[in-house]
This record gives sequence, C-alpha cells and structure tokens, in this order.
Amino acid sequence: MTAALSIEKINYSVAGLDILKALDLRVGDSEYYAIAGVNGAGKSTLIKLILDLIRPAAGGQIRIFDRDNRDRGCRKRLAYLPEKFDVKRNISGRQYLEFIASVYHQRVDWNKVEELSERLDFPPDRLHSRVGSYSKGMVQKLGLVSCFMLERPLIILDEPLSGLDPRARYCFKQLMRDEKSQARTVLYSTHLLADAEDLCDRFGILHAGEMKYQGTPADCIREFEAESLEHAYMKAITPADS
Repeated sequence: MTAALSIEKINYSVAGLDILKALDLRVGDSEYYAIAGVNGAGKSTLIKLILDLIRPAAGGQIRIFDRDNRDRGCRKRLAYLPEKFDVKRNISGRQYLEFIASVYHQRVDWNKVEELSERLDFPPDRLHSRVGSYSKGMVQKLGLVSCFMLERPLIILDEPLSGLDPRARYCFKQLMRDEKSQARTVLYSTHLLADAEDLCDRFGILHAGEMKYQGTPADCIREFEAESLEHAYMKAITPADS
C-alpha cells in the first residue's frame, strides 16, 4: 500500500512528561484514517507534529507522500483544519475563502464553493455576511468548505465535527462518503467512536501517548472479543491487570 503519510518512532515530551512514545503510523493513499482517543490523549499534538508546527525529540521520521515533513513543498499537497478553528470576525466568509485560496496560489472556484456549501447545509448567500454573524457551527462549516475546495490529495482534520448539530453532522458524513470517489486521503481525529466506525477504512486508538490498536473497526471488535466498538475501545485502553 502506497503511503500518503508515514510516521516512524516519533517521541514527544514537555517538561519531562511523555506525550507521545515511539509512535508508528501509516496512512495509505486514498485511505480514510481516524485517530480516536479521549481529550488529552495526544491527538492534536500528533497532528501538529505531522504539520511541523512543533518538532519531535531526536530520532524518528515523518514523511508526507514520501517527502520529509520539514520540506515545505510537501505541505502544499495538504489542507488542514485545526480543532480550535477561528476567523477574524470582521471579514466575510467569501473574503476568508479568497485568502485561503491565495495562500495556495489558486483562484476560488465559486461553483465548487457553492456546491460544498449546499452539501454542508451552509446557505451560500451567507458567504457575503461577516463571520461575526455566524454561529459556531457555521464557522466550522466555513472551515470545512475551505479545506475541501482546495482539492488537495491529503486533508487533515482535527475534531472536524466539533460544534456541528445532528443535521450538520449527517451532511458532513455524507460529504465524506461522496468524496471517496476523488481518491483523496483523509486523516482526522475524533473522540467519538461512532464517527470512526461510520467513516474510516482504518483507525488507531491513541491513549496515554501510545497506539493501543490500529486496524479496521470490525477487526478491533474481533481482536478484543468485544460486543461493540465502544467495548473494544475500553478493553484496549484498560491495563491488563486492572
């Protein structure tokens, strides 16, 4: 399997506290991969390491499409939505999308933007309004539109369903399923197992800085002899002597 992303023996610590420990991860080309874990498990830290926003301890390697992640050129092939996504409140949604497109040296395809907006249940006419008038869910949808409109081969989403109501969550999941035909790789973090089970080809359980499991949700249930993915998850993160 060709790797869109490969991580080998990555360690990261803060003030002597280990956040990630000898972590390995491989995401195949055109694969949907979810990193599942509780708040504080290290999901956002791992994503920041991938993006070279922070750097690991000596040793280990992160490669994006077989190029070192410190190579700026490789990051042109991805789009990223952070967990705590925010936009200046005094600009319009349209202005924000124009700015994001300019960072990637491309023009906005407004037909594509309108299509994505409608699929995410975001009224396209609201793009002319100031972001300050948006709800939290609308801001999140704007961020999702900004990622998918770029049509990068790798999309990294940190808790993408944060702030979305049930209808918007359904629309996002449907968009993700539809985007499968575009042979795009998506790496996303979540603390909701149902999202991983619904959308991912494979997922990893990140807990206390270590990957406790990597594989398909169905195989996870079988491996831990569990009744559900939730049950399997709890068995994966519970010490054997507990």
